[in-house]
Amino acid sequence: MAVNDCREVFKNLTSKISHLFIERSKGDWKLINQALQDLNSLDYRYSLVENPIKAVLLINHCCSYIPVDEEILVPKCCRIITNLINLQKVTVEGRTLTVAVQWCLQILSTSKTNNNLILDALMALDALLRGTQNVQSYIFDIATSNGPIIRLIEADISPEISRYSLQCLESCTKVKEQIDNRDQEKILPYFEKCGDIFLKYLLHTKNLTNIPELKIIIVCLRGLENIILQYAQYLLNKLGIILGVTKAYMLIGIKNYDFLEPQTLLPSTLSIPESPANGIREKKGGKISKLRKHRISKREESRKSEEWMKSPGSNYEPATSSLNASCENPTRIFPLSQLVTSDSDFSDTDINRDTTAFKLMARVRQMSLSLLLTAAKNTDRSTMFSFWSSFIPENSLSGKHYLTTCILEDSSPKGRTVALNVLLYLLTSSKLYLSQAESSHRSTSFTPYSVILGYMIIELHRYLSLALSEKVVPVLQQVLKCYAALVQTSPYHRLNSGLITKVVRSMRQFVQYKDPTIQVGALIVLGCTLASEPVVPETKDLFLKTRQKELDGSIEKETKNPSSEEDFRYAEFSSDEEETETGEKHKAIPWILERCLTNLGVKISDKNDSEQAPSNVKLESVQVIAAMCRNYFDCLVHPYLVQIGKALDDCLSDKYADLRLHAGRAIDFIGQSMEQYLNGLGVRGDEKVAPGLIFWQTLINGSLTSLLQSEQQATTKAVGCDCLGSIGSHIFERLPGDKQVLCVTLLFACSRDEENNVRGAALRALGISVLYPILREDAGFVADTAEAVYRSLKDENVAVRIKSSWALGNLSDALVINSSNEDLEELPNTLLLKILERSIVACNDNDKVKMNVVRAIGNLLQLITYDLIKNSKFKEVVELAISSLIKAATICPNMKVRWNSCYALSKVLKNEALYSCSSEWLSSTFKALNELVVNFRNFKVRINAALALSSPIKDSVMEVTITTLGYQC
Repeated sequence: MAVNDCREVFKNLTSKISHLFIERSKGDWKLINQALQDLNSLDYRYSLVENPIKAVLLINHCCSYIPVDEEILVPKCCRIITNLINLQKVTVEGRTLTVAVQWCLQILSTSKTNNNLILDALMALDALLRGTQNVQSYIFDIATSNGPIIRLIEADISPEISRYSLQCLESCTKVKEQIDNRDQEKILPYFEKCGDIFLKYLLHTKNLTNIPELKIIIVCLRGLENIILQYAQYLLNKLGIILGVTKAYMLIGIKNYDFLEPQTLLPSTLSIPESPANGIREKKGGKISKLRKHRISKREESRKSEEWMKSPGSNYEPATSSLNASCENPTRIFPLSQLVTSDSDFSDTDINRDTTAFKLMARVRQMSLSLLLTAAKNTDRSTMFSFWSSFIPENSLSGKHYLTTCILEDSSPKGRTVALNVLLYLLTSSKLYLSQAESSHRSTSFTPYSVILGYMIIELHRYLSLALSEKVVPVLQQVLKCYAALVQTSPYHRLNSGLITKVVRSMRQFVQYKDPTIQVGALIVLGCTLASEPVVPETKDLFLKTRQKELDGSIEKETKNPSSEEDFRYAEFSSDEEETETGEKHKAIPWILERCLTNLGVKISDKNDSEQAPSNVKLESVQVIAAMCRNYFDCLVHPYLVQIGKALDDCLSDKYADLRLHAGRAIDFIGQSMEQYLNGLGVRGDEKVAPGLIFWQTLINGSLTSLLQSEQQATTKAVGCDCLGSIGSHIFERLPGDKQVLCVTLLFACSRDEENNVRGAALRALGISVLYPILREDAGFVADTAEAVYRSLKDENVAVRIKSSWALGNLSDALVINSSNEDLEELPNTLLLKILERSIVACNDNDKVKMNVVRAIGNLLQLITYDLIKNSKFKEVVELAISSLIKAATICPNMKVRWNSCYALSKVLKNEALYSCSSEWLSSTFKALNELVVNFRNFKVRINAALALSSPIKDSVMEVTITTLGYQC
């Protein structure tokens, strides 16, 4: 029968049954029975339902009019419900769902001996519950102690009846987006009851090769995962046994590994090391380079763009993907619909029984690992870390029942992927604890926990290096993610030498892999290695090498070192002969930089690939170059700035917006690192400045200028302003005059841009540039910058006002420096007065604005002379400014505002001209500072207040004021 004919038959039978139910007589039951039988004879694998409303109406009529004790019609009605929901995807909601659920429960309550009828009713009930979103409201009827479902589970009539009864319980525990607080207290006891039932089955399994038993295990694991996602206290109470269950079932069916009965796991009795305090490296220039950290949210990502990498063990943020496993919902690693085990999933007529059991065992392993991942994510990190020894081996003799065995031995790619995802989360969530790992060669009766952690890290390096022989690309990609997370968490300076060398040796094989995602993964691992801190000597030597045999030689040298760990076993890789020849010919460029430049289209040699690298590979190559700036600028970046500049210039003109954005950020990092490098040398000779000068001329003459003039994307344009702000004084003063004017003109134009972040970035760049000696001494530039800052202090956007206030602080520093040089033209008095007035108003703004403004007021008041103070307008503004500083130092809840205000007051007290004002401000100042020194809780505020008290130049002023306050000198 054709599909269209079947649809017509279904439509006619549905209408007929509805008519019979409404106007039924005694003889109509036979017609209804025949119509139901005809409906069940249709092939529901094809789309038959044209109008879902009529299908729902059919279910409503069946459940409303067919008595629950009618043993002939009930099974047929149940099969229709199952087929319509499972195969035709009909959604049953509202009153019809309630009627159908209650009808099924009444059947189960009345039928005691007819197992086939019970099974049909359970299948229909499971389909109804699984097909709705508001399923948890039915848990009160399904999981009640004296209800039919619990009775059937306890009776254990047959494996099939037990399985579908458990599936009904599992359906009621499905994750809902949000549970109302008023319903939560009612539902949680039912969740606990369901969880205990699932655990009971998991702890008392009989035959693990029996297909029904395996299906029951899958249902119980899935139900337990649903519960711990919503009931944190249950997970906390049952954590040991739940983890024991996952450890037992994650290896089921793997060849040559016996099944271990689930046992309660106990946390480690050894003390978990405390995480060290993270120190942040501060830099001048108004912006701290980007902190390479896992993405969490848009707000976090915005904040990270203003930070550098933190020590120790600095992180590397991939440009194309995230290493953060916690961003993913564990239940969505594989859709639940793929794990529903109905009778149609595996047919013994299609595949043999052994194959069915084999596939079900693979699903058991996947669900067990998914449960482990869910448990780890919903458990406190320190608590979960205490169970590490149960899942991560300490050495090769520790046994085989560990997570690493799943990664290497599981025959299912999905299973290996889930196992790697679990390991990825364990690594990323335990970084602070693993930072205490170390290697020790002393033989003692007691092994410190830090040494045990060192053993675990070394074992993980060994197992992941073996996993690199993976042939399935998605799984290999996950292996590389785990490798990157392991590099980020490993304190190599505390471990035996040679680990990083082996990591880089393994990764070098994949930077030219045929699949671009694997190239990206290898670059991410290398980027994490470059960002690893503290720097170990072998890392620098390793990345400076240009020939494969040099790398192999270092490996051989390390393995001969008697103090190093047992050498890893590596998978066989392809020959590196071609790469060796290239390195020999162009050994001036380190291999890692050569690879990145080649990916970006810079032709290093005649043997370079002619094909363009994919966009994701280019993105990660740019990110790796940026990572080199942190610790290896002098050896990996500075000597090759000409080639890097050409590559980044091409990236800025690329049609791919993300590549332009990351290239701009890389230029910003390089500029900041270059300025620090030249400042550290203490020389300004052309020999060291020349490569940087060529680098910046290439960009200014090329794509950077075009980007700032024509770029439509605000974020990229803002990064372009950041680039101009990172040129640095050493380079800027050597640029041709027209290029200097061009840079300044572009920044002033961007300071009036329509986009908030562009204006903010331009103001920040102007704030940096005003401290360059060549621009600081230019009265016109200083006045224009002052006007731009003055205008932006009243901007509608708070982020722009924050950047503007920071630029004002730098501008005031420049004015104070200029005031010591009588040959330089001073800022016009009218403009100085305007800025002071606007700064006083800004003292009532956001705390981040205020902390910069009070600093600027302190500097600006240093510029007030005796002549200016005679002007009544200036005198009035000065008194208001000092009052604003006193108020900020004594009332503001932000501590940084307070100590900046105290520091600004110390500047004020050094200006003798201000003493010619009324003595009221002096008395108020000393009173406020004394109160802060004596009684304030914050130590840094007290220090700055004490500094201010010691600032007056005239002792007579100090003596008179203290006497006035009632203190004795």
